[in-house]
Amino acid sequence: MSASHRRAAVLALAVLGCGGRYGGAPVEQPRPAKRGIDAAALPYQIVDARTGKSVDEPAFWTRLAASHAVCVGEEHPNPHHHWVQLHVVRELIKRLPGARLALAMEMFQRPFQGVLDDYTARRIDEAQLRSRTGYEERWGYDYGFYGPTVDAAVAAGAHLVAANAARELTKKVSHHGLESLTPEDRAQLPELKLDDRAHRAWFDALMEDMGGTSAHSQSKPEAKPGEAKPGEAKPGEKPAPKPSPQHGDDGEGEMPSAERIYTVQVIWDETMADTSARWLAANPGGHLILLAGNGHCHDSAVVGRMKRRGVGDAISLRAVIDDGEGSVAEALARPINDFIVVLQMPPDVRRATPDDKDDK
Repeated sequence: MSASHRRAAVLALAVLGCGGRYGGAPVEQPRPAKRGIDAAALPYQIVDARTGKSVDEPAFWTRLAASHAVCVGEEHPNPHHHWVQLHVVRELIKRLPGARLALAMEMFQRPFQGVLDDYTARRIDEAQLRSRTGYEERWGYDYGFYGPTVDAAVAAGAHLVAANAARELTKKVSHHGLESLTPEDRAQLPELKLDDRAHRAWFDALMEDMGGTSAHSQSKPEAKPGEAKPGEAKPGEKPAPKPSPQHGDDGEGEMPSAERIYTVQVIWDETMADTSARWLAANPGGHLILLAGNGHCHDSAVVGRMKRRGVGDAISLRAVIDDGEGSVAEALARPINDFIVVLQMPPDVRRATPDDKDDK
């Protein structure tokens, strides 16, 4: 498997599409001057992903507030998706006054839970939070995407939960397989279910969309004079986004096989599910919101693995920008989420916005 194909496959792990019909007027957001992630707010509609029917706002928020766990997906570099996450957190805070709340995040790894506790208790500031968790090295996406959501949760008295597996573990498995783990390493892993047929079918379909394993062994064609080399942007095009340290190629060791990529994907899913389930078990009656990539926030990924651990009511939602080219219909064609937040991009902006499927 070539580095470029593996990188493309890993970047694609959270890129899912779904589609159907929906109705109703979009919810208009107030439009005073906005800064930061609030500037990415868009009018939206809520769609039941199973039926394709529009869901009114009161019913949607009531459903989310009644659940034990809500997984809110994202394409990591998409600011509109991060605004949806912030909006969900704010709305649930309003609707659950006095409740035990947790904001669990893929972006922070389990060994750094103590650092998040220090930040929640205001013993350290944001710069120390990022430094002590190795945020830039271990995750790498603009912290401005997450900071307002983190601070809204902390201000409301919510717990911050470092949900993800340590990079040292996934890196070792990626390059050398599960068999390379020491007993101490294995003790850090939750129970892994590697034979889930629905999840494997999802993964295999994604790999096939990326060219399949056969494509990974093909040599790269030589570029003709004046053409971009394979994997490079053509003149006038934006380059493909670089993977984060969490999901990308670190350039060390042999290239992972599809089987190892799948194993790492399961480790991420199982760890986030296990972390979330443990917090809920320790906080009866609590409510947990998990922020994670779209490739984790769906039926056979984190949500199903939470339910296997006894989380009775876990639901997922993802944002889809209505690009006018079938993105919503695609998202609803094979539903794997409970709800779709359909964002209405203004036509003039839509024409100038690159396809967000290029991002993981």
